[in-house]
Amino acid sequence: MSNLNEAQYRPEDRQTIVCLYCGRAQDVSRRAMTLTCKFCSKSLKLEDITIKNYEARRHIDTCGIVVVEKKGQVNADRILCGGLVARGRIRGTIMSRGPVLVGPEAEVRGDVSAPILAVGAGAVLHGFYRIGVDPDADRAVAPD
Repeated sequence: MSNLNEAQYRPEDRQTIVCLYCGRAQDVSRRAMTLTCKFCSKSLKLEDITIKNYEARRHIDTCGIVVVEKKGQVNADRILCGGLVARGRIRGTIMSRGPVLVGPEAEVRGDVSAPILAVGAGAVLHGFYRIGVDPDADRAVAPD
């Protein structure tokens, strides 16, 4: 019986995520797709999001990576994510807890806050960019 319990809770089956809203870390199963933060009780999506066509959304919130493909276009009020790869067009405020990678043919219009920003030659950027660790990053993000 103890072997069954040990097999269920192996450390390699777990990952540490940081809540998008309260900024606190917690361990979760690698297979989990959604969860409720045990500190702030907000619902969190963990899966990656790939956008291949035009999408208009009020919010895109995920602890995973948001990928906007070459023919993809996003028009969102807010993108709150664990990382972002832009190959297409994005319009909206981006707050990322991980790196933001902007490809050479991408267009980003809106404010961006991220710890790391990499921009390919030829990319179009419009907005205010805050790069690096922000001392106010641990404050909670108010959901709209």
